[in-house]
Amino acid sequence: MQNHKTICERIMRLAGRIRAEAIITSVNSSLTRFADNVISQNVSNASTEISVRVLENGRVTRFSLNQPSESALKTAFAAALAALRTQKKDPRLMPLPEPGPSIESTKLYFHGTAAMPPKDRAARVAAVIKKCRKAGAVAYGAYETGSTAVTVANSLGVRAFHKESSAVYSVTVRDKDGFGWAEAPAFDAGEIDFDRLDRTAMEKARLSRAPRSIKPGPYTVILEPAAAADLLFYLGFYGFGAQFYQEGQSFVSGKLGRKVMSPEITLEDDALGGLSAGMPFDYEGLPRQKVTLIESGVARAVAHDRKTAARAGTRTTGHALPPPNTYGPVPINLSLAKGSVSLKEMIRNTERGILVTNFHYTNLLKPLTVEITGMTRNGTFMIKNGRIAYPVRNMRFTESAVEAFNRIEAVGDKQEAFIQWGRVAAPALKIRGFNFSSSTEF
Repeated sequence: MQNHKTICERIMRLAGRIRAEAIITSVNSSLTRFADNVISQNVSNASTEISVRVLENGRVTRFSLNQPSESALKTAFAAALAALRTQKKDPRLMPLPEPGPSIESTKLYFHGTAAMPPKDRAARVAAVIKKCRKAGAVAYGAYETGSTAVTVANSLGVRAFHKESSAVYSVTVRDKDGFGWAEAPAFDAGEIDFDRLDRTAMEKARLSRAPRSIKPGPYTVILEPAAAADLLFYLGFYGFGAQFYQEGQSFVSGKLGRKVMSPEITLEDDALGGLSAGMPFDYEGLPRQKVTLIESGVARAVAHDRKTAARAGTRTTGHALPPPNTYGPVPINLSLAKGSVSLKEMIRNTERGILVTNFHYTNLLKPLTVEITGMTRNGTFMIKNGRIAYPVRNMRFTESAVEAFNRIEAVGDKQEAFIQWGRVAAPALKIRGFNFSSSTEF
């Protein structure tokens, strides 16, 4: 990984009296992929991306490069300064932020995970392949490990640095015409329960054999945490960004302080702790705040950067994204508070419904109501009289997440973490009247 401090010193020295802001991101990633019960790919990648904004007298320009050498930066700065003189003044341009307390986090970094050798990933993959071969099943998936380092700095003295390691183990098992899946991310690979994930994927695949077709329509649905996390991502991104709110494009626009969904729902954005933890500052180098977005069904707040906060007459919550972006600030460390009902209890208390392992190919249809379409995958089951009766063919759903979260009947008692654009911590959810629009053979 490149020395971020050295790169920052070069950038600020080349900027001279002109004000500059730098975002440096270094990623080391190693991936072992497997398919048809053999390892099919083993790759590693290391990169450093540098994004620099240059500001002077109400004008701004930006450049990016992946070469941190002195000569590459000099060339880029020369072009940027020439371009800066041609820019029109922007009366709404925000000045660079002043430095606050020093922000640095190392609690999410584990060297053994960041520098895991290929043989360790291969050994883990070999274990699930051996199990599947013995059971007459076939394993597919990937085991990825690595690390990310981010620095945000500016010529006024902001210096924020974050480093984290990561591991993601994902396994899909095919057993004849049945499929099962399980996945878990962790900052420390040692915290992943690989055997549990293998068992889950293999058992789901076995139970999914010979699926039946059922009629589309509204059903009571039990979403396992992975499926719930998919809906939460869209709900958080399009519902609780201050720019969307101020433009009237959010379902909570004008509704802060009012009930917007089931009282079973309390949703936070929390980068500072728990399963959704992440970088403790935003891409302006300012501290992230824990924000309660929904409290017992009542809309409480949206995520701000300095620009939207200035419009609202409030303070930033530390949710600025890297420039340029058209979304404004959005929450990317979502955590849905767990309830008091276990997944087994949800199933036992359901007379007729559908259990969903996860969704895929989800897409947004209508931002204002967060209407989403997608398909079930890797284990979809009919529930009758409190028991799983039989597997069903995958179904397409078309549903408003806002309306669905108003029909919550129960919230699971355990959270699980998933990687979306950021991190989402979600429990299982039981929702009545969930709309399945068609059946599919996939």
